[in-house]
Amino acid sequence: HLVKRRTRELSQALDERQQLEARVMADQEQMEHLSRLSILGELSGTLAHELNQPLATMGNYARSLLRRQASGKLTADALEQAANEIANESERAAAVLGGIRALAKKRQRVREIHDLAELVQEAGQLLHGMQPGAPEILLSQNLPPTLRQVCVDPLQIQQVLLNLFKNAWDAQQAAQVSQPIQVGLEMEGDYCSLCVRDQGTGLPEEQLAHLFEPFFTTKPDGLGLGLSICKTIVEAHGGHLSARPAQPGLVLCFTLPLAPEQIASHKDNS
Repeated sequence: HLVKRRTRELSQALDERQQLEARVMADQEQMEHLSRLSILGELSGTLAHELNQPLATMGNYARSLLRRQASGKLTADALEQAANEIANESERAAAVLGGIRALAKKRQRVREIHDLAELVQEAGQLLHGMQPGAPEILLSQNLPPTLRQVCVDPLQIQQVLLNLFKNAWDAQQAAQVSQPIQVGLEMEGDYCSLCVRDQGTGLPEEQLAHLFEPFFTTKPDGLGLGLSICKTIVEAHGGHLSARPAQPGLVLCFTLPLAPEQIASHKDNS
C-alpha cells in the first residue's frame, strides 16, 4: 500500500513538473515574441516613409511608360529599363515586409543549420530596410563557410543581432558619432564567436556589471528587456553572451556551437 501511494505521489509530482516546465517555456516564448515586437516597433518609425520610396519609384516609371507610349517615343530599351527598375523596387519592398512579418509572427522554436555570416547580412539588410539612416554593418571575418555553420533558430538569432545593432547605433547617436558598426566572426574551439563593436562612449564598470539583468537600462525610454532576452536566447542555443569595454565604445560578443558535423569535419582535417 505504501509503495503504491508513493508511486502515485511521484507520478503526480512528475506530471506537475512537466506542466510547470511547459508553462515556463510558453512564458519564455511569449517574452521573446514581445521583445521582437518591441524592437520592430523601435525600428519601424520610418517604415512608412521607407516603403513609400519604392512605391513612388514604381509609380514614376509606370507613368513614364504611359507618357512615352502616348507620344510614340517608347523604345525597347526604355521599356526594359523601366521593367527592371519596377521589379527591383517591388522586390526591395517585399523583402522588408517579409522580414518584418517573419519576426512579428508567433511560432514554435526550430533548429536549422545556417551560415552565421549570412544571418548577419540578413539582419543588416532588415535594419537598413526599416531605418535608411542606420550606419553600415561592416562584417570582418576570414572563416571558411564550413566554420560558420551553426544549428540555430534563425529568427531568434536575427532578433539578437537586431538588438545588438540597434544598441550600437543608439550608443553612437548619443555620442554623435557616424561610423560603421563593426562585426567580427572568429572561431573559439568548437564555437563560432560573433562580436559587435560600437564607437560610442562606452559604459562605466558599475553599469557594465548589470547590463544583462532584466529591467536594467541606460536609455530614458528603454524597457531593459532586450539584452536580458538576448542572453536567454544565446544560452538556450548552448552559447554565451558577454560585454567588454573598448577604446572607444563597447563590444558585445556571443558564441554559438558549431553544427556537430562541422566540428567532426574540422577535427578530422586537423
